[in-house]
Amino acid sequence: EPELQDAIRKARETDELKFSAAFYELPTYSGIRDLRADKLGRLVTICGTVTRTTEVKPELLVGTFQCNECNREVSGVVQQFKFTHPTLCPTRSCGNRTNWTLLTEAKTTRWGDWQRLRLQESENEVPAGAMPRSMDVIVRDECTERCKPGDKVLISGSLIVVPDVPSLMNPSELKQQVKRSLNTRSDSAYGGGEGVRGLKGLGNRDLTYKMAFFGTFIDENSDWGSRGAGQGENVRSDDKMYLSQADKEKFQKISNHKSDCFDVVARCIAPQIHGHLEVKKGILLMLVGALGKRTQEGIKLRGDINVCLLGDPATAKSAMLKWTSTFLPRAVFASGKTSTAAGLTASVTRDMDLDGERVIQPGALMLADNGICCIDEFERMDAKDQTAIHEAMEQQTITLSKAGIQATLNARASILASCLPKNTYYEPTQPLHKNCELTPPIMSRFDLMFVMQDIHDETNDNNVARHILDLHRRGENAETQPVLNQLELQRYIRFARFHRPKLTPGAHERLVKCYKKLREDRTYVRGACGVTVRQLESLMRLSEAIARVHFEDKVTLEHVNMAFELQMSTLKRAERENIDLEGPDAGGEAAAADGAEAGADDSAEGAGRASAPARPKRMKITFPEYQRIGQMLTRYLWQKEEAGEEVKEEDLVAWYMEQVEQDIQTEAQLEEQQSLVQLIINRMIDKDRVILIYRQSEDPLRPEGRVLLKHPNYPVGELITS
Repeated sequence: EPELQDAIRKARETDELKFSAAFYELPTYSGIRDLRADKLGRLVTICGTVTRTTEVKPELLVGTFQCNECNREVSGVVQQFKFTHPTLCPTRSCGNRTNWTLLTEAKTTRWGDWQRLRLQESENEVPAGAMPRSMDVIVRDECTERCKPGDKVLISGSLIVVPDVPSLMNPSELKQQVKRSLNTRSDSAYGGGEGVRGLKGLGNRDLTYKMAFFGTFIDENSDWGSRGAGQGENVRSDDKMYLSQADKEKFQKISNHKSDCFDVVARCIAPQIHGHLEVKKGILLMLVGALGKRTQEGIKLRGDINVCLLGDPATAKSAMLKWTSTFLPRAVFASGKTSTAAGLTASVTRDMDLDGERVIQPGALMLADNGICCIDEFERMDAKDQTAIHEAMEQQTITLSKAGIQATLNARASILASCLPKNTYYEPTQPLHKNCELTPPIMSRFDLMFVMQDIHDETNDNNVARHILDLHRRGENAETQPVLNQLELQRYIRFARFHRPKLTPGAHERLVKCYKKLREDRTYVRGACGVTVRQLESLMRLSEAIARVHFEDKVTLEHVNMAFELQMSTLKRAERENIDLEGPDAGGEAAAADGAEAGADDSAEGAGRASAPARPKRMKITFPEYQRIGQMLTRYLWQKEEAGEEVKEEDLVAWYMEQVEQDIQTEAQLEEQQSLVQLIINRMIDKDRVILIYRQSEDPLRPEGRVLLKHPNYPVGELITS
């Protein structure tokens, strides 16, 4: 095209242009282990994980030299593996061979940027019993600084060989013993005192080569999601997101169901694992995350959520961690017993390729920056290794003061840890901090601590067995397919992370009341340290994450209540084993307000009590008993629904009373059972949401005439959780 030619001609008049061609998205790629000499010079793509990067350094490509004898300039000297100067001055009467000065700022001297990466092969390409292999990758110009340690990348380029001869190296890059051996050589084949002028002067005594890879294009590896089985979406990416109209409509339809949107999306987390809905909710909130903030004084407030799973053996803790580590590109899986403080944070090592210079070796938390670090068997870590991650869990930085290096490194990662109870099985009669061997500072840094108990329940055991056998028999085509597959869930979470919810005044007041209630509740002891201000910040983070799941830009009262229930429910159930049943007007806030008014004026208290109607008394019921009665009621509703019959609340109460009439002896027991089942139904409607109000009562004076229905998303016989 003449226009393009004119533009290039004008640009050349003012400055030298440099063009570089790059190829990407090749149909196939080679593993690092498969690179052999027959692929030298061929265009291939390799994949792996970046483990180390050097700083960007200048490289002399073409040099211009000045003769120090006659001041003549010699240009166009192409560099070959080392600093190469002209062999002979072209001036006839000069004859200079060694005395040259490089003109660094001459127009004919060309410089370029280069960087060396260390690429390690992916874990799914390592054969059984083999160690992962690494290779040096050299990139130039615009490909530098395109990746950082921990990234999973595809690099297109060609395999090259570089000489690995001590005689060709800079003296500062040689080992001490090699320097000594070179100084004692006097063979003319090695140049003597003249230095090396070319490869033919060496012969082939020490001439060895090493493989390297010259990369022309670096791209993110999108096949990490299912380990080569398909594309994945990076949920932590800050790039622009493009959604199809079908996906957008599907996501909006899910988020419009405010009552069960959280439950529906949480069931898509690790669909191969049956139950544990609350744990899946916690992992979903950790993936979505909250907003990181910075105060006017420059103090950072983290937005990442840390989760700890404390559970009995065989409760799918490690399976949860493994699923999470494959869901994100920057997710690192570590085991507590084989991890040290330096391996988790960072260490200072000597790099022999850089003449023993001390360099920082990144650990698991640095490699998981802007991702998740999954630590299995957390309780088996030594105490000194656990204390090393204190700073990383709260301030999200790692400070090093070793071997003359003073550095502060970023570790903006969420931590998902799993640990066994102290006596192998969780003891409900003991408080939480007596069941685990974690120190109070570590426990206070976890936003959510889930207790996963192996409860012997016939119905649940039957469902779990059917679920596992169905997966073994049908594999990927099992009937329990979630609403969103993994790629859609990644897009849903990434779309949710674009929302930046703000706190409303109502949610602000509710957060204060929840925190005060936590501090006043002496029966809830979260470790030996009790409840700290960190739990208030945790409530704030969880509320923001829940608002993001619902695609909302405001944190409302309902979001705070859901966060508070999620933080409290598993621990309270595991510790108390009792459930408080309250009437609709017997809430804790109203009772506290009445108590405050009563303490202010005794006479007003007496008058108020005389005029106010009697409140339904509070009742306590054990968790297994609540499950038994609740599953009886839901099974009856499901049977009537299958038969096409409507069930009113009064009919449901009457049916239950018929089932237990043989156990009732007195009128007081009759009234107690009626109020008990009424409170259980109210809790299942308002809190657990396993029963829906299909139609309100036609008579406002008889609210028990409302028609009830089992929630369609609740499977009959499953554990009832809020």
